[in-house]
Amino acid sequence: MKYCITLLALCIAPMVCSQSYGEFKVHPNGLIYSPAAVGKLKHIVDSLNLKFKVCDFSKRFQSLPQAQGYYVTLEGTRCKEALADMKAGMAPETFRQKYPTETYAKLPLYEKRYTDYDKKPMITWQMLDIEHNDQHGLELPMADYQTQFKEPLVQQWVYSYEVWDYDKSEHLTAIYFTSAPTRITLPDNYSRAIQYALCMIDTTQSVILADRDQFQRFERKHTKAFSSFWNYLEKKYPRAKSRPFNYELEFTLHQLNNDETPDTTAAYPFDVAEEVDYTGIDTTAVDTTAVDTAVMVVDSVALPIEPDKPSRMYRRLQRMSKEERQKLMAENEANYRYNYVQDSIWESHLAERVQTLYATDKKFKSLLHNAYEEAKSQNNSNTDLERVVAWTLGGREALEMKRRRRVVGGCSMDQGPRIHAQEIAVLAAETTHWEIFLRSHLDIMNDRFDRVSDGSYAYAGRKTYIRELEVLDINLTDLLVGITLRIDDASPHHYFSSISRIGRALAESQNREPIEKTMLAAVTASDLDIYNRQLFYYLYLNYVYNLPELAQREAAGAQLNAVLASLPFAAKGYVKKE
Repeated sequence: MKYCITLLALCIAPMVCSQSYGEFKVHPNGLIYSPAAVGKLKHIVDSLNLKFKVCDFSKRFQSLPQAQGYYVTLEGTRCKEALADMKAGMAPETFRQKYPTETYAKLPLYEKRYTDYDKKPMITWQMLDIEHNDQHGLELPMADYQTQFKEPLVQQWVYSYEVWDYDKSEHLTAIYFTSAPTRITLPDNYSRAIQYALCMIDTTQSVILADRDQFQRFERKHTKAFSSFWNYLEKKYPRAKSRPFNYELEFTLHQLNNDETPDTTAAYPFDVAEEVDYTGIDTTAVDTTAVDTAVMVVDSVALPIEPDKPSRMYRRLQRMSKEERQKLMAENEANYRYNYVQDSIWESHLAERVQTLYATDKKFKSLLHNAYEEAKSQNNSNTDLERVVAWTLGGREALEMKRRRRVVGGCSMDQGPRIHAQEIAVLAAETTHWEIFLRSHLDIMNDRFDRVSDGSYAYAGRKTYIRELEVLDINLTDLLVGITLRIDDASPHHYFSSISRIGRALAESQNREPIEKTMLAAVTASDLDIYNRQLFYYLYLNYVYNLPELAQREAAGAQLNAVLASLPFAAKGYVKKE
């Protein structure tokens, strides 16, 4: 119980701390960046736009290798027999007649070669079943692929046969290629959009310098030098004495007052997950082209799980009257509000007091420098130290410290990673580090962060902040088209967008009409490869679903539905949701 309550507190703490501003602090200009920072950024954008005008536009980009094929899956004891038929070259139509396959579909497919987190070369083929809002795929280690199969793949089966350890069940996944994967050159206007994105987004840079496998989920233990410094700071600028607030008491009182009495005998069913219709791009994985188009339907299943017995606090509070419990709850909540107000007052004067102490107190200055140097040498800073460094030593020093610390969300409601990214973006804007600012802001817009999970209820509460880019005089249409298009042989730090998130951002744009036309043009572009047309179809659909008014959704959806018959893939189009 105590562990769960502590975890809940860690998840919601960053969210509670930011509630006075919304998600982030908003300046008088209505943006999350100050007028001074916006002015500096606009000057950089003007220079980049001039630089782009003299770029070499002869460069062309290639699509991912694409083909047509049949996708099948099979489970059970006939997998070995089916595998032998595939090796013998059985046609897919004959295969379907002989075997009752779990899945059978003829679809466009694309190929991706990459190196996974274990630095193992991999190859994968993905097929977007847009009509059924689904995705199929097959992934193999490159060594296995090169040993078992020969190119070109036309009229060949590529397969993966597995026997699961825990139940010894057999599973077969395969693709029959009716054509060999080939690349096409992207049309001039789309190559130009990619080039504009490359001009704006420095592909030699990354926001976070810390290795992915060297992070810790929550804050590390403070260094000795920081503890000495912070204790001295709070001695010179003491906080008001806090009043006792008990998270476990708060949780248990709500449980009792809502008559949520634990049942120690009943089986607890899973919650029934309502049908979810969504499209997302996994932008944290190496394979950034994978599209999640699953429709999830989970039935309620009763499991004989023995729940925890009521806690000692629960039993003690249960003996009280409801009036006594309500009084106790009111006192506990009043203590929380008092502590919150006092902390807010202390925080509101912190920058001023820190700068005064730094200028007048030699011991304070010495302790701060010690904490800063030790944090740098051990690669171990924290939010409090980074703020103080920004106020005293400078924004560039604080930015470097923040970039060497990777923040991972403890749960889907944890805003910590987004707050960390926004603080990096602010410091980068104020210190004119454009290459860090834009990538960090795009991460916020795309919600590209490491989390334990990312529930839709948390996702819905986050904003995209597209307005912050619109005021910078960026050619936003070309930028977003450039990072939406998927290309072959992209550099390791090439920025690919999240389709669902950018679709939502475009719905919040102040200038939707030209963007809407650009998306529809990409969906219907016969000289653009099928996979990118499918992505723009999903982009447009996400855009429509996020428009604020039903009339807008109906009008935009009708435009998409009018072109469905001309598409080289089957699609349902926009469907009105009540």
